Amino acid sequence: MKNIDDASAFIVLHQLMHLSRYHAVMRMEDMNLNPSQAGILFILNSQGRLSQRQLAEQIGITPPSMTVTLRKLEELGYIRKEPDECDQRILRICLSEAGKECIGRLEFIMEEMEKILYQGFTVEERLLFRRLLLAMRENMLKSKDFKGMDFKSILKKTGPPMRQDF
Repeated sequence: MKNIDDASAFIVLHQLMHLSRYHAVMRMEDMNLNPSQAGILFILNSQGRLSQRQLAEQIGITPPSMTVTLRKLEELGYIRKEPDECDQRILRICLSEAGKECIGRLEFIMEEMEKILYQGFTVEERLLFRRLLLAMRENMLKSKDFKGMDFKSILKKTGPPMRQDF
């Protein structure tokens, strides 16, 4: 490759992933968050109260690693722990009011990033691009290398998704 414009689509996607991750990290600094912590907040926002074990399984890390991350999120005031109604031995993790506000700020950051990414694209091009990305993901999942695997098991083998791809 003599010129960056001659790079394969794979290399361009890889570069784009790093550029967007850097942008997200810079935007989250004032909230004292990193992408993996933000990912946990998004999971809690979409799925509600989860145990530490359930949350660790969702993102493919060990419960002890999750303990460290949850402690930081609790110190920041973004989450709280509540006893399970049926089993007092289990603590459920949920978003606090500050965590819900943080989600709003994170969504705004994502909207800003999309505005930058889609600058100069028509609505039709945006829709086509998303459809093509989803088709590429599906093609990868259907390939022989991923036979019999689900997305969670793939993420476990590659590490926590938010650490690698915001």
